[in-house]
Formats: sequence, structure tokens, C-alpha cells
Amino acid sequence: MIYMDMYFTLVNNIFNQVCKILKIQNFKLRIINRRTQKVRRLGYINLKTQTIGIDILTPKRREPKSINSIIRVLAHELAHYQKKPYRQFFRGAWINRIHYPQFYRQVNKNISKIKKDKVLGKYFTK
Repeated sequence: MIYMDMYFTLVNNIFNQVCKILKIQNFKLRIINRRTQKVRRLGYINLKTQTIGIDILTPKRREPKSINSIIRVLAHELAHYQKKPYRQFFRGAWINRIHYPQFYRQVNKNISKIKKDKVLGKYFTK
């Protein structure tokens, strides 16, 4: 259990460092405590309450995920704040554009900024 407490602290410190690199403030981190394997959600963001929830354990064995994957999920979720979803009239119906090309470009920009950091860049292989 002590190992998991240290892991939670590490993830929280990584979250703070990622927010500092991307110049995003006032967000809170929430760890998803998933009990079953049915819901395979890696993370979510609530733009109203400025909360990011991520699952830091693997679905099958409930072991800690790699730091690389956690950083990538954080970059993805913070990109939702940087490139907000919008509604579009498409083929006679209104649809919500949540993941779209500019959004994925923003995710890639976030990851490249994080890779350039001295502290978090070491978690990415070259």
C-alpha cells in the first residue's frame, strides 16, 4: 500500500509539472478508482468544474500504468481545454465535434512540449 501512495504522489507531481509546462492553471486531478473492467475510460475532463480524472491502473491486473501513458492521457485531456468542443450542422443534423483534426494537432504539440522538458522528457523513449 505504501508503494501505491508513492505512485499517487508521483502522478500528482507529474500532473502539476504538465500543467506548468502547458501554462494551464486552476485544474484539479482526480484519480479514477475503477472497480470493473467493463468501463475502459482512460480519462475525462469536466470543463465546468475544471477537473481531470485519469485511470492510473491497468484494467486487467490493476497494476500501475507507465508514466509515459499517463503523460499522454494528460496531454490529451488538457487539449480538450485548449481546443474546446463545438457544435456543427452536418448532413442535416447537429453534431458535437469533440475530436477533430485541430484538436489532435494540439495533442501532438502538447506532447512535443512535454518531451522537451528536462524532468518529464526522460519518460519518453527516443
